[in-house]
Amino acid sequence: MDLKIVLLICFFSIFIFIVHSYFSSGFRLTFSFFFFAFLVAIIKEGPMLVNGRLIKNPTMPYEFLAKNGSVMIETTLAILGWVFTFYLGWYIAKRIAKRLGAWENRIFPVVFIGGLVTASVGYAVEATAIGVGWWNWTIGDMRLAGFLVGGVPLIVFETWMHFPTQYLLMPYSIIECSRFKNINWKGIFFLIPFIHSVSTQFRSELVRAGIEHIALTILLILALVSPLRFDYSEVRLPSLKWNLNLRLLELLPMLIIMILVFILSFLDLVKIHDVQLLISLLPVVFFILLAIRRIPLLWIVFFALFCLLIFNKLALVAVVPVIVVLVFKILARTRLVERKKIS
Repeated sequence: MDLKIVLLICFFSIFIFIVHSYFSSGFRLTFSFFFFAFLVAIIKEGPMLVNGRLIKNPTMPYEFLAKNGSVMIETTLAILGWVFTFYLGWYIAKRIAKRLGAWENRIFPVVFIGGLVTASVGYAVEATAIGVGWWNWTIGDMRLAGFLVGGVPLIVFETWMHFPTQYLLMPYSIIECSRFKNINWKGIFFLIPFIHSVSTQFRSELVRAGIEHIALTILLILALVSPLRFDYSEVRLPSLKWNLNLRLLELLPMLIIMILVFILSFLDLVKIHDVQLLISLLPVVFFILLAIRRIPLLWIVFFALFCLLIFNKLALVAVVPVIVVLVFKILARTRLVERKKIS
């Protein structure tokens, strides 16, 4: 598949996401989300890709291999790819949160799960992209590259989870969607992205990974103990001038992620001819299933166990979404039981 076609798909998908966000969250939240999404994506990818192509920057962690690519196409694709992934992670996480009981309306569980969604998208995309020959990782940190399918290193999960959560989802949620939104000093939360920025400056991969793992641990702890909730009290939804089916509109991002899975599956089977690469799609598939509340959680658990029996260790990463949701569900029920005993 030509990179220009991928670029058009990203443009169309992001347009759908903006329309969906506008009618479900209003103008202010939509503008804030996509303004900062594009801003942080441009800051991350713009200078790095341009320098990597023009001056052959040796610190580039990856390189595009497509013969028909150009620095403009590659840079735009990288930026749009991040924005695409930002919103998918946000959307799927909020849908899954409806299964979490006591954590349904809390910010940090949604941010944590959103990061896992973006990491799973990264796994699927990277495995296919490397196989097709769109780009390749050039960084020396290739931990677990032999364990995951497609030669995808562990740093893929770290990058695709840390960057969305620390640069966008966490500061955006706190500043725009929490009780802090009306506080004058809320801008202090813009310091959160610098955690990731500082870690990337270390030449030692162990130091960088250590800092990011600490940040991830803090996020997980906040997801489990922080009571900070979403506050949409001042959101003003647009008045509908057309006879729009809001239920259908709500499902459009879900349709986009299903199309993504179909395209990647097609490339894995028809272009690359590697059936094993389909395993890299399993985490995304599990997140899709978890985001559909009509599908009983027990059915999804049985499917996860079936995948473990069939694919053994290759499916360990795939079942992480189910494990995380199960843990939140069990803890939610435990809290409910304790409250009943107290009352």
